Amino acid sequence: MLEFSKYILVRMSINENLFIKELRKLILWSKNEGVDELRDWCINNYGDIYGDEIIHTFKTVAKNQ
Repeated sequence: MLEFSKYILVRMSINENLFIKELRKLILWSKNEGVDELRDWCINNYGDIYGDEIIHTFKTVAKNQ
């Protein structure tokens, strides 16, 4: 699951809206399995570009689950 998530996010990383939209879907789809690893990977790889949005998305989606 984590590798698939990475694959999708790498391809969506050229556009902030697409990246965040897919990230939301992947968080919901994962059902808390590997979410911490996905968050860490996102922050490590895209934190300098989308850091605030990544953190906000993880907080928002986790709160709504």
